Amino acid sequence: MRRIINILITSVLLAFTTGCGDWFTPTTVEKRMVLLYIAATESALSPYADGNITDMLSGYVPAKGSKEQELLVFFQNRDLNTSTLRSEATLSRYYANRSGQVVKEVIHTWGEDFNSCTPESFAEVLAIAENTCKPTYRCLLFSSHGTGWMPVSYFDGGGEAVMLQAPSKSAGDSDVSNLSRLHISESIGYDAPTKDEMDIRDFATELGKYHWESALLDCCYMGTIEVAYQLRNCCDWVIGSPTEILITGFPYPSILDQLFNHPGREGLECICQKYYELYQGQSGQLQSGTIGLTKCSELDRLAEICAAIVRENRDAMDGIYRNGVQHYFYKASKDFFFDFSHYFEQFAPESSFTEFTTQLNLAVPYKNTTAKFLGVDMLHYSGLSCYIPSTKYPKLNAYYKQLAWNQKVKVIE
Repeated sequence: MRRIINILITSVLLAFTTGCGDWFTPTTVEKRMVLLYIAATESALSPYADGNITDMLSGYVPAKGSKEQELLVFFQNRDLNTSTLRSEATLSRYYANRSGQVVKEVIHTWGEDFNSCTPESFAEVLAIAENTCKPTYRCLLFSSHGTGWMPVSYFDGGGEAVMLQAPSKSAGDSDVSNLSRLHISESIGYDAPTKDEMDIRDFATELGKYHWESALLDCCYMGTIEVAYQLRNCCDWVIGSPTEILITGFPYPSILDQLFNHPGREGLECICQKYYELYQGQSGQLQSGTIGLTKCSELDRLAEICAAIVRENRDAMDGIYRNGVQHYFYKASKDFFFDFSHYFEQFAPESSFTEFTTQLNLAVPYKNTTAKFLGVDMLHYSGLSCYIPSTKYPKLNAYYKQLAWNQKVKVIE
């Protein structure tokens, strides 16, 4: 009996040691959190917000009690029956029970006075999500309005900006101007009652308190080199559109399966491809969709190459014809978003542009576009937009100098 006991003890000890004699440390379970953050208090976006959640839950949903996967949804909608015109805000966990039914578990509730588009509110939601899940991997899907890197309230009386006009329509086309996620006055996120929005620098600061594997930005004009570079230390990957995004948004039914079960580049490229297929399958002006996947670890090297090109070719850069560069806006009155690669092609020497292109392909491994976007021919498409400075926008240029991209590359001295 004693011999049997000794054998059992030896077996237990062996189970807790490695071949090198070190004590075995149990492997920590990796937990992947997907956080969908929807700020939809503006009238154009509000009717579609519930539908985006429903579409998302029609696909893959983590099982109840999963130790590896957690789905959280922050949601605030418009409510005309309240004094603030907002609904209550909630942070909820969603899971599939043993019968396959999707269950919603409310984690935290805020009153209608909660403003989901301030840095402080964004930080509060992120902190609660973090404490709830304690994830090792994080994916953010941010759904609201957006104008890329543009400064907060620039279109609310800045004095030098002209309101974007709606595109002309062909017979049978839907009212495209009402089907876009563009709102005229925000950087990222938009709270209609207060007109508050988040500066992309504040967004990056709060997001950067935790490291995110990916940030999917379902907001207009977020596919810019300026935004990607501002977020480069916050996350590994960024998905965004250099143009507007039509109101239907991202391909929600397929997103969770990719983020949870095919993490990293494979799943993110699939989401981008589904996005392209969604809009390529439309007709008329609704056949309008652009998307790009950015690998953040390649952006510092890209910035170094661009900085050298700008430094050595300043005179040529300052003399380019802005209207000759591929643009991503459909009215000339809003000429802030141009194709990143086509811009540098105008003034970079051939050898430098070859180096630029090679690195850009590493930084943007996936990009796709329909042939037109709201009537604009997509003849040149790099997957990212950029700003081309103009003397007619002194306030905008002053703000642009503060962005991390310009501080490195010196597009504006």
